[in-house]
Amino acid sequence: MPAPDLHLAIDIGNSRLTCGLFAGEDLIETWNYATNDPATAAFHLNSQTHRLKGGHITLSSVVPEASRVLLQDLKYDKKNITVLHPQKQHVIVGVYKTMGTDRLANAVAAYYLYRDVAPAIVVVDFGTATTLTAVDATGQFMGGMITLGLSKTFAALHAATAQLPELSVQEAEILSNPLAFDTQRAIERGCVIGHIGLVRYWLERAMANLPKGTKAIATGGLAPLIAPHADLFSEIDVQLTLKGVRYLGEAAMLRGDRD
Repeated sequence: MPAPDLHLAIDIGNSRLTCGLFAGEDLIETWNYATNDPATAAFHLNSQTHRLKGGHITLSSVVPEASRVLLQDLKYDKKNITVLHPQKQHVIVGVYKTMGTDRLANAVAAYYLYRDVAPAIVVVDFGTATTLTAVDATGQFMGGMITLGLSKTFAALHAATAQLPELSVQEAEILSNPLAFDTQRAIERGCVIGHIGLVRYWLERAMANLPKGTKAIATGGLAPLIAPHADLFSEIDVQLTLKGVRYLGEAAMLRGDRD
């Protein structure tokens, strides 16, 4: 039986550069780097590309300078690299020109993975920004929403208010009693519980405008912290974006849509 095709999916977000090595449908390894240091990411990937054995690389980026440096330093046959653009794909229809390729990848993964079990799918991505992206089972983009992510909310509070401590999302505790008796816990509980409430309200409003039976999927690094408390998600898949990047790359290869 032949070995499955190898595919490297790269997602450059505002804070993190994430890579996933796929063997067929299986995600077999991931690597993470800081977006502001794409040269280091390229250096490490150059030591790993022999494992691709001529396989394909697909790149999604919302940070043009980081993708420029990565592509410049990456020693791989450029004919085997696809750079994604919302207007150069034919999987999801109705996307707008400035839509981020990370959100596009989320929509594509949701469409491929859930179109047979739901009339529409809503993806909430908990990253540097918290985003909501909706797609129906025919591949029609159904709209979305964007707000500041929880980590950046903490950072913005610290930067704008001299006496407030700098906090980490990982330190935040969600307790049955939201009322705090010191500044640090008041910020933690206020931001985390507020973000949960925001997402829950988002989903309630979105579901009211989408077909009955629509599913909600959570992704992004903070999804395991926030999504379980919103009570409206069918599944948490922190690697959904990488899966969508791979699907888009494979669709581009079939059509010959390359950068």
